[in-house]
Order: sequence, then C-alpha cells, then structure tokens
Amino acid sequence: MSADPTPVTSSCGWPGDFLAAGVRATLLGDKDADLFVALYGDPATMRHVAPVLDLQAAHGAFAAALRQMRAAPPAARYWRLETVSGAGGLLSLVPDADGRTAETGLLLPPAVQAQGVATAALGHLCDAVLRADAFDALWTRHRIDHAAAVGLMRRLGFVPEVPADGWQRWRLERRTWRALVDALPAD
Repeated sequence: MSADPTPVTSSCGWPGDFLAAGVRATLLGDKDADLFVALYGDPATMRHVAPVLDLQAAHGAFAAALRQMRAAPPAARYWRLETVSGAGGLLSLVPDADGRTAETGLLLPPAVQAQGVATAALGHLCDAVLRADAFDALWTRHRIDHAAAVGLMRRLGFVPEVPADGWQRWRLERRTWRALVDALPAD
C-alpha cells in the first residue's frame, strides 16, 4: 500500500478515500470492474449476502453503482477495500428515500474475512457519517446464519431488529454511536 490518501469528504458528509487500521478504502471507479464482478460472482463470498450474480448481471450492477456515485448529488457511495496484502473487498453506503438513514454493506472474500478488515472499514464509515450528522442512523442486513456478521454488528454497537424472511437486520442510531465512541478511554 502506498502513502495515506488525503481524506476527502463530500458536501453531504460522506467520506471519500480513507485509510483505517491498515485498510485502504478508495472510491469505486472504472478500474474496479474486475473486483466487483468477481466478488458478486463468487459463491463463497455471496453465501450470506444474496444470490450469486452471473457475469452480465454483475456488470450491470457495477454500471449502476457508478451511475449512483456520479449522480449530482450522489445517490450512493461505494469503496474498494484493499488490505496490506493486496486483497480486496467492497463497502457501500446507500441512503434511504428519506435521506436520514442509509444502508451500509460489506462484501469480503473468505480470504479477507476474520482479519479486522470489516471492523476497521465499517467502523470508520460509521464514525465519519454519524459524527458529521450526515445520517440519523445506519442499517444493514445479512442472512440469519451469518455468525461473523453478528459479531461485527455487536462490536460496532448495531442493535438487532426482529428477523424476517431469513434476514437479520441491524440498526445503529447516531446517538448510540456517539455514546459508544465518547465512552472509549483516550489513547
């Protein structure tokens, strides 16, 4: 990995590129199609997320993600995650229609899981958007049997909602995040 990127924040309080605990997050761009398509087409990666996309559907989803990011104002933000070893993943932030809440998600191949990548990237994103008052709350969802996601959500202070149709949904209120972060001992 190269030098730290200069943090960039959009006018709506969403972070641009960032570095968190050895995980580099760069805004998704044209050059990231191969990673995006590979992750969405990999059964092991998609196991707890959603059905695997075929090549055409994955390319269509990638094009839609870029359109959302390039809209004025942006309709969503997606980041390519890169570890020190060069392994990659994806992070997303998609506001709900009300503009006060947003869905966030991670897509990591098995080789990158259980290494702190999700905690670092999602923790940074939560802090950036909730401290900037960009959203009142963030939410996410995963298949009910995804034990690693349960641990991640608990570590970051997300609160579980009632499971439905095989999905577990979690919510993190801005005030909950602030209380959690403000309670941490100083370094």
